[in-house]
Amino acid sequence: MQQQVQRYLGRCLMRIQQYEYIAKALAAHADIAGSAKELLTVIDKRIENAATATLGTLVKGEGTALTNLRTLFTAEEQRQDPLCKLKLPADQAAFALSFRVPLPPEDYAAMVRELDAFVALRNRLVHHFMDDFDIFSDEGCSNALLHLHDAYAEIDKQFNILFGHAKHFEVIRQEFAAYMQTPEFRAKLIGDSIEPATDRRQ
Repeated sequence: MQQQVQRYLGRCLMRIQQYEYIAKALAAHADIAGSAKELLTVIDKRIENAATATLGTLVKGEGTALTNLRTLFTAEEQRQDPLCKLKLPADQAAFALSFRVPLPPEDYAAMVRELDAFVALRNRLVHHFMDDFDIFSDEGCSNALLHLHDAYAEIDKQFNILFGHAKHFEVIRQEFAAYMQTPEFRAKLIGDSIEPATDRRQ
């Protein structure tokens, strides 16, 4: 029974790590703003900061400039233009990309409660599992297995919710990348009066 407990605990922790991997990717890429020549550096820095973030930080964003999940799933649709904060020179090309999932206030409140409970569940499993269950007795192992079964169901639920949003985000990224290659985007970027390129040798 103790081996079963170890296996089920390992399954929960691996699923949590998969969740954190997606959360870190969203935190790194959901908000990107900067001049055209520095944009790749900005992205690299955000990826570096997200790589070491804890689940609590990814959810609440305390003490970091990363886009946390509470901000990502927001009840507020109006946001300040991120380029205004950078105060770049007017003669520099700059880009700002932002991804949000706006929710009605009641859905947002429920989501925040679920995320906070998820973080608490993760912390109990990682830091206090041996305090909560006596895995050196049959009764303790039985109680632990029941808890881990319910815990995995909740972890898997949260993973699938976040994974669905991440897939949608990736589709949007690909569509926008394709749009940036079109003449229409180039016309909006440089100006509406774009004349076709001509061969100067003629």
